[in-house]
Amino acid sequence: MSDLFSPNPPPNSDEDDEENALLFARCSQGASDATGNAEAPGKKKAADKTKSAVVDALNDDMRREHAANLPNLRRNYFTFRHLVISLSTSLVMGGLVLYACRWFYEHEIEPRLSGAVAPAAAPAPTDAALKEELANSAEQITALQKQVDVMRREQLLMQQNTRESLESISTTLKNPQLVPPPVTAVSDKPGVSRIAEMRPDVSPTQQEFIQLKERNRLTQYADEAIATGMRKPLEVLVEYMRDPQAKHLHDAAQVEFMRAVRAIQLLQREDPGFRLPVAELFKDGSIRDEADVKPEALLKLLADYQQPWEVRVRVCFLLLGSPLPETNAQLIKSIKEDPSLDVAKHAQLALEQRLKKRFRIFDIPAIEEWMKSQAK
Repeated sequence: MSDLFSPNPPPNSDEDDEENALLFARCSQGASDATGNAEAPGKKKAADKTKSAVVDALNDDMRREHAANLPNLRRNYFTFRHLVISLSTSLVMGGLVLYACRWFYEHEIEPRLSGAVAPAAAPAPTDAALKEELANSAEQITALQKQVDVMRREQLLMQQNTRESLESISTTLKNPQLVPPPVTAVSDKPGVSRIAEMRPDVSPTQQEFIQLKERNRLTQYADEAIATGMRKPLEVLVEYMRDPQAKHLHDAAQVEFMRAVRAIQLLQREDPGFRLPVAELFKDGSIRDEADVKPEALLKLLADYQQPWEVRVRVCFLLLGSPLPETNAQLIKSIKEDPSLDVAKHAQLALEQRLKKRFRIFDIPAIEEWMKSQAK
């Protein structure tokens, strides 16, 4: 009952009014259409005017009802005041924060920055003072360099004296004949003064240093034999191996000898495409190719140590088919005496192929013994 007398009817009443108005318009339109068919055209126009007037009246009523039935909204007149208050508060707070930041910068940060920059703003030294400092530094460096040179010179002299002393001691130990004989007593009678015997006194440290130096010397001999392919360093190692006074170096000498021999055995120093320069060796022009060289001429080339070692190596290869009986003897001589270890190696290879017999590399005693057994 309260809804019926309420000044603001519910939204459902508006919908009912709209439906009633539409229903009335349809009914009036249908009635007008039905009567219009039976009446004259003049009456039809009058009915149309009446219908439009009714529709306009209904529309006006509906507009008035919609204008009267506005939604029940609560109006607030304090919104603008709140906006002004919030903006004012924000401005005041921003000003306070800005003031606090400025005060902190002026009282805390700026003094520290000025104190840090102050040393950098010190006046630079003048050119005259700078030149004077550079001159003093140069003089000090020169004096230090002179002191270092003097100390280095003294150190080198000391090392040289020590080296000479150790070499003399080593020579004395290797050759006891160089040691001066002990002075005999002037008299064997008691109470008569005598001179003490003189013997070289070598500490264990010096003895180890001497042995290490001799060991390094053996290594140098082996390295020289491998690098140059010459026989002389290898012969020195053999002398060390056979020296009865250097028993402490026998093993070291044997190791270096085996290392050098193994390297010579595996190393190929010659050019595989090398051929005899017959135009230089035989200038008469009678021989044009190395295959035309006679065995006698090849043996002469093998015995001529003035020829390049490559020539002698090639001659060993060409003597494989030599029919001369002295060919084997000449090959053995090259194994024993040729200054080049590469020539000696190839001479032994040629001899082994001729004899159909293998020997250890540079085992000259075994080769000679086998040759003697074959001669018998």
